[in-house]
Order: sequence, then C-alpha cells, then structure tokens
Amino acid sequence: MDSTGTLAELYGSVKLSIKNQGTLDFEEFQNIHRNFIKLSELIESSDLYSENDKLSELATSTLKYLLIPYEHAKFLDSHAVSSQLGPSAQPQRRNKLRLLVLEIVEGIIWKFLSLLVLKLDIFENCEAETAKLFVKWVRNYANLREREIAENGVKGYVKLDEFERVQYSDGPMARREMKISKWKQEKELSEKVKIIEDEDTFKRLDAQVVRKVRMDQLQLAVIDSISLLENYSMEREMLSSMVGRIEELDDIEIEGSQLKRVNENSDSRMDAQKDNRFDKGYTDKLERLDVTKDDLISKEGKILRPFTIVGSDEQRKNLQSKVMGTGQVLPSMTVEELVDYELANGGMVKPQDKVPEIDEDDEAYQDKETYRLRDWDNFTDSHKKGSGNKMGNLG
Repeated sequence: MDSTGTLAELYGSVKLSIKNQGTLDFEEFQNIHRNFIKLSELIESSDLYSENDKLSELATSTLKYLLIPYEHAKFLDSHAVSSQLGPSAQPQRRNKLRLLVLEIVEGIIWKFLSLLVLKLDIFENCEAETAKLFVKWVRNYANLREREIAENGVKGYVKLDEFERVQYSDGPMARREMKISKWKQEKELSEKVKIIEDEDTFKRLDAQVVRKVRMDQLQLAVIDSISLLENYSMEREMLSSMVGRIEELDDIEIEGSQLKRVNENSDSRMDAQKDNRFDKGYTDKLERLDVTKDDLISKEGKILRPFTIVGSDEQRKNLQSKVMGTGQVLPSMTVEELVDYELANGGMVKPQDKVPEIDEDDEAYQDKETYRLRDWDNFTDSHKKGSGNKMGNLG
C-alpha cells in the first residue's frame, strides 16, 4: 500500500481515538502521541505539499491533513499533564510540567498558524476588513515571537500585555473589533462545518462544496489558534512567576521521539529535601487574610473589594475548603451579614411597622377620630387659605 493510503488509514484511526477518548493513562496517551508523530513523518515523506504551493493549488483530499499539527497540539494541551501526573501530584510539580507542555504546544500551534496565514494565505477570499485584522494579528505576533526567541532562546515567549500594546495601539475599540470579528466568524464557521460530522451526507456532497467546507474548517482552526496563543501567553506568564526553575523536570521532546514519563516518587523526595526553604518565614501555602466587613463595603455602600455572597456559614466553609493550587476564592459574607451591615450603615431601610387594621365597631376609636376631624375643620375655618401669606416681608 502506498504512503497516501497508509496516511489516510492512520489519520482515520487517530481521529477515532481522539473522538472516543476519556481520561487517558500514560500508555494510551503515548500511543496516540506516537501516531501523531508518525502522521507528520508520513506527510513529509509523501510530498503532499511542495514549498511553492498555494492553497488553491492543493488537492481537496489533502486539505484535512493540514489540521494535523493543530489537532496534535490540542491533544497534548488536554492530556500531556493529566496522563503523567495523578490527582495526588504536588501542585508545584504539576505547574512545572504544564509550563513545559505550554512551550511545546505553543510552538506547534504557531507552526500551523504561520503556515496557513502567512504562507498559504487562508483568508484570501474573506472580507477585506476581517482578513486584515487576522493577518495583522499573526504578523505582529510573528515579529514579537522572533525577537523573544532571539533574546531568550526556546524559553522566550510573547508577553500578552506587550503584544496588546502593539496589536491594539488604536485603543480599546480595536480590541473590541477583533473580539467581535472572531466571535462572528467562529459562530458562522462552526455552523458550516457541522456537516462533516454526518459522514454519509458529507460523502455525497459535490466536490466544490466539500472543498468549501474544508476551507471553512481550516479557517475555524486558525481563528481558534489565535485565541489559544493568547491564552497560552497569559498562562505561561503566570506559571513562570510561580514555578521558578523548570530544569528539574525531564525534557519532553515532540518531534520524532516519545514523551518521557515523570517519576512521581522522585518528585516527593525532592520536595521533602527542600522543606528547609520555608524556615525563613516563606511559604507557598495559601495564607488566610483577616478581612472584616468594613474592608469590603464602606459605610456609604461603596464596594471596596470584590466578595462572594453565600447562603450560610456552612456554604462559606465549603467554599473556603475548595481553595487549592493556583486558584483563588473571594472573601465571603452570608446574606444575613450583608443585610445587617447594610441596615447598620443606612444602605437599606428597615421595613415599617404594619398599619393596624381599623375596627369599624370600636366606639372609642370612632369618637377619637370624630374629634380629630372636628378640630381640623375648626382650624381650617379660622385660618382661611392664604391668610398667613401677607407679603409683608417684601422691600
């Protein structure tokens, strides 16, 4: 069987494995990962794409194989950490491995994105304004990425705040326009590519329609890749400030070799040897802050810092117990505490006492009401309307 036939069979097998995947152990993860590597090698050896090909010159049957790097990166993103480290793994170890995986998947996603946008011009037939936004994003990212790698080697990555200053130099409206364009394109393209899931119907489509759907599928992957790179930059910056050095982990190689399994036992011993670093008062544990109600809301009712309203003390304790890893939970107040605080500081008005119901048969009440009305009539008779305003205070 020729390499093209082998490529089609292997790609179908990998797609089926990904579709049916749940939680993977390390061996299952390795098998799928090796198949992705083999797919990349088959594409290179089969000469499906030449250096000078344009997207319009590629055969329709080969367009789907352009997605292999994108699908490989998404697979690694989802399973590279969970398949190697169990739930009991130390957060510091998990964060370091996650940082390594992010370095790898960012490189794969960027290789896919730059090929489709800068070389094959995937947005050639899109609206001029939409295409301009996406191409500008990729070119700005390419320039910053090249500079970062030149300065810092493979550890260099695009800082999101710096990138946004370059990309959205026209102000917040430019960022908003980009988000709206991405959202509209993703929504529209997602509807169009749903037909691929119905294999019987998709096979009966006209060749031109099939090609159009494949092009839509590639565009959707490109737009998603833009969002992924933004998320990766944000996550890498956060993890880099948390984990410190990552040389303690075994290297993870993607191109042409297997991932090495992380030894969790050595992780525990290594962390036990480093316990003395906490002797000087430093701790990487989450510390509780003594926050009072006055720190959350001012007496004028202004919110001073975010907080979460919970239904009871029990719910607050449950919420506090979930604080772990890199997450955070806002300070909390029960509903009763919030109401008491608002009442004490004038933020809410206490409900007035109910007006007593009038008993029409109560003679004492009727006599009292009659005298009250009679006194009011006498007052109005002796004080005519306007009699108190004689304009005597003028000039």
